Amino acid sequence: MNDPCDSRRSSEGSEQDGSEPPSPAAQTIELDVVHEAGDWSSVPDIDNIIRRAAQAAATEPEAELAGASAALALSSDEHVATLNAAYRGKSSPTNVLSFPVASGLPVGSGAQRFIGDIVLAAETVAAEAVAMRIPTSHHLQHLVVHGLLHLVGFDHETDEEATRMEALETRILATLDIADPYAPIEADSEE
Repeated sequence: MNDPCDSRRSSEGSEQDGSEPPSPAAQTIELDVVHEAGDWSSVPDIDNIIRRAAQAAATEPEAELAGASAALALSSDEHVATLNAAYRGKSSPTNVLSFPVASGLPVGSGAQRFIGDIVLAAETVAAEAVAMRIPTSHHLQHLVVHGLLHLVGFDHETDEEATRMEALETRILATLDIADPYAPIEADSEE
């Protein structure tokens, strides 16, 4: 299997070598959204909101998501807590879990490379959005981007990794007119 960086460089094309630039389809991501559990009714047009976040991430070259495919399950705290216990040894729910495929498997002739699965917990996502005083849709889009970046190897285990990943997330979210999710939350002032 080719290194993703090598295959992208060879498919970019240039005026000098006469080849074609990448097609718009090559700059997209295929995302299979599954409504598994949880009450997601507070986010109207949720599938479109999720796909917009994924496409924004796919158009960011540093993310290396163009030409990928992934699955995303909209689930509940209960289900995510079960997965979190089984795979991470933590018995509580979390907002998002990512399950990367070791090496981006192609799913058929000419198909996009499959990079893994993302699972989101409805109750946790909604509660966090309320606590941060932001629309649930914005928090959801942030977590979609965050989960996709985990699928392609980004992490936040060290300060250096966190700085890089957070900057990339912030840049992608800005294209969706979503404020920096890592900026400090301003306290209400009482006068």
